Amino acid sequence: MKISPQHTIDEIAAAAGVSKATVSRVMNGTATVSDERRKKVEATIKKMNYRPNLNARKLAGGTGGSIALVLEESTEEFFLNPFWKSVVEGFIEKASSSNLHPVLFFHSKSQSDEALVDALVRGNFDGVAIFGWHRDIKVLEKFVPNNMVVVFGGNQGSSNRFTYVGVENIAGGKLATESLIEKGCSHIAVITGDLSVQSARERLKGYKDALKAAGIPIRENLILEGKFTKESAELALAKFLKKGIKFDSVFAANDVMALAALRTLQAHGLAVPDKIKLIGFDGSDLARTSSPTIATIAQPSHELGSMVAGNLVKALNREAISNIQLNLNLIAGGTLN
Repeated sequence: MKISPQHTIDEIAAAAGVSKATVSRVMNGTATVSDERRKKVEATIKKMNYRPNLNARKLAGGTGGSIALVLEESTEEFFLNPFWKSVVEGFIEKASSSNLHPVLFFHSKSQSDEALVDALVRGNFDGVAIFGWHRDIKVLEKFVPNNMVVVFGGNQGSSNRFTYVGVENIAGGKLATESLIEKGCSHIAVITGDLSVQSARERLKGYKDALKAAGIPIRENLILEGKFTKESAELALAKFLKKGIKFDSVFAANDVMALAALRTLQAHGLAVPDKIKLIGFDGSDLARTSSPTIATIAQPSHELGSMVAGNLVKALNREAISNIQLNLNLIAGGTLN
């Protein structure tokens, strides 16, 4: 197979009728270029099949196009939870369409923040997206270099340095609980997520806020601590059922736990929704394909991943970015009938 010779940036500039500096600005997004010149340079790059030397671009103050997508979840959680699959698909599609090259990192909860940052620095990534963060964001701020662009998927707590794209988890937890109250439920058990994660704490707060607003007492014995996993929900609910505590419904803080709760309730002879009503959170395929289907608070997972990647693209192009809140909605399911 014949291989065409690699063109130089000088040849691109000559063919486009612009300066070498203009070509560099277009490729790096480091300064404003008129639409006419930008389109002419981009068309020339495409026509001549120009592939820049990424290391040289970095040394010149540009970007190499490599970004990291960090998931602080186990590989088991990632592969078993369709929510994360949708998030990653949205992220990769947007990143790839913007000529960025994402690398997936699984960061163990047992590893230190400093170890993660060291790995990212060694990888020489232009930008970093982080999902599922379980620790104090202020601690992470101490280690991340000032020139490292970081965007979080989900609100991880107040930060003066990092922006996020997420959903209003308090409102979502409240909506889930209100949906059960509207069905006549007053003894609502909740299976929380991992309470070291802000989203789990916020969904629990939404649950409590809805009960207070309805004049229903908050009963601590109806708050079951889960970890966003199938096993944690099964264990928490099985222990709870042995106590014989009165309840008429369950709000699970994600769909993985909602499906586990459904199967556990069925295994104990508790008909859903006739005896016990149930609602989850995420709007994932698990809720749509179960029998009966699970009512759930849907968050736009694909859009979440895409918007995080989009904010990274903007930041790398020296554009201002800010926090973004995406909408939630209730998806009716058979467990709420």
